[in-house]
Amino acid sequence: MAEETDLIEELDTDIVRRTLVDSTAGGAELDIRTPYVIREVPVPTRMRIPLYVAGELKSAEELAELGLTVREYTRLEVETAQYAAVYAANPTLAERVRQYSALLDAHGLAATATSDEISAAIMGDETKTDAEKTAAGAALLTLIHDIEINYQETGEPGLDAWAALPKLIKYLPVTAETPEQGA
Repeated sequence: MAEETDLIEELDTDIVRRTLVDSTAGGAELDIRTPYVIREVPVPTRMRIPLYVAGELKSAEELAELGLTVREYTRLEVETAQYAAVYAANPTLAERVRQYSALLDAHGLAATATSDEISAAIMGDETKTDAEKTAAGAALLTLIHDIEINYQETGEPGLDAWAALPKLIKYLPVTAETPEQGA
């Protein structure tokens, strides 16, 4: 019978009760079996976040928090891509620009030559007759007109072709036949 009268010793460190403590409600205790609580939870939502404050782009740190960085391009990078796209949009343009560049080279002119300089070079060529000079001038006008049309077909304003010619020459695609051309 002694076995029946043995008591289990209770220790002061035994855990005898568990509760939930709500720190948002001033430490209020809730029954451990409480099925839910009501909370305001931030819900991920797609929203427009302004990148400019008072007309100024946010700092690099603020942009980084949004997962953004600023990428800077050099003029060479921009123009290389721009003119590659122009030539890809109309491959015939490259041949026309090559012809124009060859004409300038034949007269010892730079890609930035003005129409007056080109005209003076053609008219001042002592090796040609007046008829040949007239034919060369007409061929040049036709070539420039063809370049304007081909340039316009790429989506660029045709009237901008003359101003773009030095860069069109600079960024000519390199081919096996014309390895000296291009940037």
